[in-house]
Amino acid sequence: MPRLILLLAVSMTLTAVWGQQQPSADGIPPNARLYVGPMEWNLDRFVTAEIQRQGLPLQLVDRPEDADFVMAAQYQGLGSHFLSPGHYIQIKVVTADGARRVWFAEANDYAVFFGRLRHHGPSRAAAAIVKRLRLDMAAR
Repeated sequence: MPRLILLLAVSMTLTAVWGQQQPSADGIPPNARLYVGPMEWNLDRFVTAEIQRQGLPLQLVDRPEDADFVMAAQYQGLGSHFLSPGHYIQIKVVTADGARRVWFAEANDYAVFFGRLRHHGPSRAAAAIVKRLRLDMAAR
């Protein structure tokens, strides 16, 4: 039980640290050039493939110098002997110069009960991230 409380406290702290910058009301405009930076769990490959699969109106570029916006992630592995192992990912998109955060999302691949019976993995996390990005871009 103390591990679970500690895990919850760490997650809340990470959320507070990453949440200090408020996202801009502008968001990501259509046809913007986006660089998806390297991510743990090889999530960058899955996010890139999912952006293309869902047909988001973004131009993916190979170098951050060519981009208008940069996507980065903070990854945390979760789990204990009481709970199934899982993953918690915070994604943010900042302007290419890093001066302003324009989008933020969280995704997890964690289930307390029946964790092994449902689809999980980086493809599931990437689909959730890109779906939220798509919905936020459509709401602009």
